[in-house]
Amino acid sequence: MSLGDVFNGAFSYVRNNPKTTVGLSMVVMAIASILSVVASTLFLDDYTTFMDEIMADPTAVDPDAPLFPSSPLTMALMYLGELIVYVGGAVLLGLLAAVVGMAVLGHKLTPGQAWAAARDRFGAIIGLAMAKLGILVVVLIVAFLAVLIGVFVGVMIGVGAGSDIAAGLFGLLFALLAALVVAAPAMWIWIRLYYAMPIVVLERMGPFRAMARSWRLSKGSWWRTLGYWLLAALIVALVQMVLSAPAGLLGMVLGFTAADAAWTAILIGALTYVLTVLLFAVTQPFVAGVNTLLYIDLRMRREGLDLRLHQATQRGESVRPEIYLPEPRA
Repeated sequence: MSLGDVFNGAFSYVRNNPKTTVGLSMVVMAIASILSVVASTLFLDDYTTFMDEIMADPTAVDPDAPLFPSSPLTMALMYLGELIVYVGGAVLLGLLAAVVGMAVLGHKLTPGQAWAAARDRFGAIIGLAMAKLGILVVVLIVAFLAVLIGVFVGVMIGVGAGSDIAAGLFGLLFALLAALVVAAPAMWIWIRLYYAMPIVVLERMGPFRAMARSWRLSKGSWWRTLGYWLLAALIVALVQMVLSAPAGLLGMVLGFTAADAAWTAILIGALTYVLTVLLFAVTQPFVAGVNTLLYIDLRMRREGLDLRLHQATQRGESVRPEIYLPEPRA
């Protein structure tokens, strides 16, 4: 498949089956986003109160008070809510991978059929999501340490040169170089694992076997995968920007005109909730479509999946999802 085939296919399966694609996205993310939005609303209310107190009397603020105006419970709920949103997004991608895979075979799944097709894979889907999250956390920790080391080395070189300006410039330069040194291999690993989600669902593998399989399948296609991934991410970012602009403007207007009203935080929270669900419902089906179609394209290029489909059609057989299972090695 060419670039146009993949992206047209990603849009077409959504257009031809909106009840399952958009409907499933809205249901899953509406449930997954509740805690995150509630915690964010509580934090916003605490932050607004804190800023009002500072504006009214800056000297009344306790210098020994915690840096964050919100309680530890609210902060913990915010992080837990974001984790649930992340896991919900992963479950949604798994469900949609099943929908795309069956659409390629000519089957139009209902929401119930999509749920049944991926239901026994939820454990592996969540396991994959947590494994990739663990990799991301490790990368961020390594990047943070590398930046600190880069700043220290750069500042020391600048100090050796006897200039405060040189110390600052060298510190910034070495910090950027250190971040780049970490980011480059991290991106390389992330793209090599790009196909793990459809593999978990369609090939019915565990999370670690799926990552290993993605690593093998993507060999020699790193740049192509990166290009498709970046283009899809750009399209998603543009859509999010267009949809978020009116909501952001309305939130600013409410913040300025009715900042003291008790219902303002609640209304902004409700607006955030609706916007979050809408963004996922619009973008996640497209993301899953590109991901799964690229995976199927690689299977066709590397393993002759298109020939298996053609042979099954010639024999008049009903093509079932088992065709995605890899053939046993000789």
